Amino acid sequence: MNRRWAVGGAALAISTIAAARLGGWAVVTVENPPDYLVAGRAAELTFSVRQHGSNLLPDLRPAIEARSGMTSVTGNAVSTSKPGVYRGSLMVPRAGTWQITIHSGFGRSKGAMLPLQAIEPTSRVPVVAEAERGRLLFAAKGCVTCHVHGGVDVVGELRNVAPDLTDRRFPAAYLATFLANPAIKPPMADLRMPNLGLKQPEIAALIAFINSDRKLSSR
Repeated sequence: MNRRWAVGGAALAISTIAAARLGGWAVVTVENPPDYLVAGRAAELTFSVRQHGSNLLPDLRPAIEARSGMTSVTGNAVSTSKPGVYRGSLMVPRAGTWQITIHSGFGRSKGAMLPLQAIEPTSRVPVVAEAERGRLLFAAKGCVTCHVHGGVDVVGELRNVAPDLTDRRFPAAYLATFLANPAIKPPMADLRMPNLGLKQPEIAALIAFINSDRKLSSR
C-alpha cells in the first residue's frame, strides 16, 4: 500500500511539472521594485508577465495585494503600451511590515515579493545594503519561480526545478555575464533560464546576495 502511494505521488508530481511546462506557468518580474513603502502614499509598480519566462502575455487582468497580519489592501493594474507589461498602484494605510503579491491573471501564476517595511512619511529613509537589495530582487524579479534559496522565504510555482542556490557561490564575472544573457548556458531539459532584462545595478545586487558568505561553486 505504501509503495503504491509513493508511486502515485511521484506520478502526480511528474504530471504536475509536465502540465506546467506545457503552458500553465509564468514569471512575474517587477521593474524597479521599492526597497520600502511609505504609509499613506501610493506605491506604483510596473511589472511584466512572461509565459515560460519568455513570452510576454498581453490582455491580462492582474491584481496587486499587500498584506500585514489580518489587514490587506488591493489595487488593480492596467496594460501599458508594451504588450505583457502592466502598471498599478496600491497604498498601505499604516507603518509596519507588508508583503506585496501580484496576481498575474494567468492561471495561478503570481509574483510574491519579500516583506517590505512601511515607514511614516516623516521617518528617516532606510538604507538598504546591496546584498539585502539583492535578496529582495531574488523574489521581486521572479527568480523564486524556479529556484529556492535559504535566505528567501518565498515559494515559487516550479520550486526545485532549477538548482537550489542556498549554499552555492559563483565567479562574479561569470555570474554577471550569465544574468545579463542566460542564453550562454544550454537549457536544462526543456527549461531555459529566462532573460529578465536585468539592469547592471540589479545584477550587481543579485551577485552580492548569491555570493554572500558562501563557498565557491563550479558552474
